[in-house]
Amino acid sequence: MDFDILIRHATVFDGTGADGYLGDVGIKAGLIAAIGDLRDATAAHEIDATGMVVCPGFIDAHTHVHSSIGRGFMHEDNLVRQGITTVVGGNCGSSGWPIGEHLDTVDRLGMKQNYAVLAGHHTIRRELFGADQARFLDPSEYKLMQGQVERAMDEGAFGVTLGYATRWEPSDEAFAFAEPAGKRDGIYASHIRSEAAHLLEAIGEILEVAQHADMRVQISHLKTLGPANWDKLDAVFCMIEEAVDRGLQVKADRYTYTASHGGSTNAVPRIAYQIKQERGSWDNLRDPDVVDMITEEVDKLYESYGGPEKLLFCSMREPRPEIEGKTAAQLAAEWGADLLDVGIRLEKMGGVSAIKMVMSEDNLRRILAHPLVGIGSDAGLQPDRGVQTHPRSYGTFPRVLAKYVREERVLTLPEAIYKMSGQHAEHFGITDRGLLGEGLVADVVVFDPWTVQDRAEFLDAHQYPDGIPYVIVNGKFAVKNGQMTPENHGRALRKTDM
Repeated sequence: MDFDILIRHATVFDGTGADGYLGDVGIKAGLIAAIGDLRDATAAHEIDATGMVVCPGFIDAHTHVHSSIGRGFMHEDNLVRQGITTVVGGNCGSSGWPIGEHLDTVDRLGMKQNYAVLAGHHTIRRELFGADQARFLDPSEYKLMQGQVERAMDEGAFGVTLGYATRWEPSDEAFAFAEPAGKRDGIYASHIRSEAAHLLEAIGEILEVAQHADMRVQISHLKTLGPANWDKLDAVFCMIEEAVDRGLQVKADRYTYTASHGGSTNAVPRIAYQIKQERGSWDNLRDPDVVDMITEEVDKLYESYGGPEKLLFCSMREPRPEIEGKTAAQLAAEWGADLLDVGIRLEKMGGVSAIKMVMSEDNLRRILAHPLVGIGSDAGLQPDRGVQTHPRSYGTFPRVLAKYVREERVLTLPEAIYKMSGQHAEHFGITDRGLLGEGLVADVVVFDPWTVQDRAEFLDAHQYPDGIPYVIVNGKFAVKNGQMTPENHGRALRKTDM
């Protein structure tokens, strides 16, 4: 046999953004061994890919897979079935720890896809200084934090991640946190401080980090939240493009939906949690000395969404069909309650997961089309049952190919493949995969460009896509004839090995 796997008669896209061409791909010993006219070759497994595309396995630049490592659901298949062969975990400031042990766990237990990780600022801060994330660090404490960043990079992290949106750290702490990773050619990925009213200031802040640390920067899930902020996108693009013109290395990622997904902070303002913690009960939010202030904050919260009909509750800790699938406006009407009471009642039930339908489809198209933006799901590993989730967990990447390439032509096929593979490999420093080239690791996806289709919906997210019959991870089948194989061929990737 010449090859372990031979893919015949495919349209080959190499992941660089170049046009496709007809050819065959031979895989042997985990590597791409040959590309071209292989009509006389033989293989243990042959795929007739007539009418189909073969391209590099997709790289998901923004996931929360780190939260599954070492737990009972780290072998779920919702990402690999999308054609994703490598995920970047440790985002929005959180990661596994210590990084070396975290990656060793992946190698010991295996995964469906490969796994790269960023070291989380919140995680390191908690390990060093405890759970109080609101406390500003003394500059003398920065050295301790920097030492842990150096350790993480030495143990294989590809860079660092920070999640401004839920914390209060000043910019100089971010500068100090990023510096050691920059000196080791790492990347800095950040959930910026604001994606709404202070979006432009937040973009300026992350560009300052890129300038200060002289390192590659990834803006996580770039978006404009709320109708009042939709018109800021031109200014965002201008700021990023000017930074790149000055020599800064800046890119961003985005998922393919106009709704975000989060916890109970969507139903009550953040200050409500502080008051509840101080006073001991959710009912204390109705205390005479605070109720007017909190009600005003609730009104501002829903105004930022575009109204209570834009907040859709998708799951509770326990199944609650009388709540799931309804909006805040519907619950308020059914319960005869104001919006503050809706939030209080949901919190007293144990919390709620909610979908905020607060983004512009036109802006999404423009973001996806921008040459500096790649694709990231913002998803984790999901069991195919139980608690409802965001459809991005099952549909982000096939939705690019179905909706934004085939149906709407926002992207060409080679552009889309580049945004899902080669672009991320280059920016994150993943040098052994992400392109189709002889001698590179055989992470490969085969899909039908005419039938590939996301099927996940907001109230029925646990739906696998169609039209992706083969996914190959490290030269072995992860998906074969449209079915998952039982083995876990993914492994931990380490920056120190690149």
